[in-house]
Amino acid sequence: MMKYTDLPGGDAKGVFGQEDVLGTLNLQTADAIRHAAGLVRTGEVFSLNAPLDWPDPPLFNRQAVRHTVYRTDMGNRDDFLDGFYPQASSQWDGFLHITDPETGSYNHLPPGRLGIESWAARGIAGRGVLLDVDRHLRDQGRPLHWRRRTEITVEDLEATRASAGVEKRRGDIVLIRTGWVTGYNAATEAERQAVRTDPDSPGLSGGDAMAEYLWDWGVSAIAADNIGLEPLPLEADLLHYKLLCRLGMPIGELWWLDELAEHSLGDRRYEHLLVSAPLNLTGGVGSPANALALK
Repeated sequence: MMKYTDLPGGDAKGVFGQEDVLGTLNLQTADAIRHAAGLVRTGEVFSLNAPLDWPDPPLFNRQAVRHTVYRTDMGNRDDFLDGFYPQASSQWDGFLHITDPETGSYNHLPPGRLGIESWAARGIAGRGVLLDVDRHLRDQGRPLHWRRRTEITVEDLEATRASAGVEKRRGDIVLIRTGWVTGYNAATEAERQAVRTDPDSPGLSGGDAMAEYLWDWGVSAIAADNIGLEPLPLEADLLHYKLLCRLGMPIGELWWLDELAEHSLGDRRYEHLLVSAPLNLTGGVGSPANALALK
């Protein structure tokens, strides 16, 4: 595969085919998935999904999801949701989530081609690699604060990876733990309310160096436990543009990684089989993660 520096403007148009709608999910080959399946040794399963009604209160002035259970005429129970935002809790950003002002959408395709249903029809599976940046930086005397804007650099990721003893493999799904979920879940009600309008948080730096690192690694998807993968407030050089729109790399946010991180610290295994089933929603902009890590 081409190096990042060989992509004009960091744009992977045509790399996976002129009509491709999967982007770097194409790197989740049969060989990569077979290798990932071989990582399952103890059979332990870790859900990486927050409840649908979390965060509470919802971020960005969204409504709270309302769950109604009722009896049908036949006497059985059924239920439905109101105010359900597929990107409100642990979620994937699809290719329709954001549009690059220079290149448009992934592979320069029209929006009608890039709904989340393409990911759902294929499914997401591969080797998950957990980079517990929060723990690594605390051990280095550089702790992150969940409500302070801090840029996590390529050097930070590489040092965390090296300390975990994980080698890079093409097709990896990289999980970044910043400690945001830990901080939020321990916060007071007043602090949670404040996050709705003042969501400062740590995250991945947005420059070309980060996009180059992830692309040249061969990352097929990346997810984090914070609000926006990159630090908030956002700056002009958005990593979202580089990953979603130019490289076709799926982004996950608000994933629950704490239990997996504790277990990985205990057994010193920071790799696992990761599977995810996005909603099969035609024209969907995003989806709940529906993600599991199997060890």
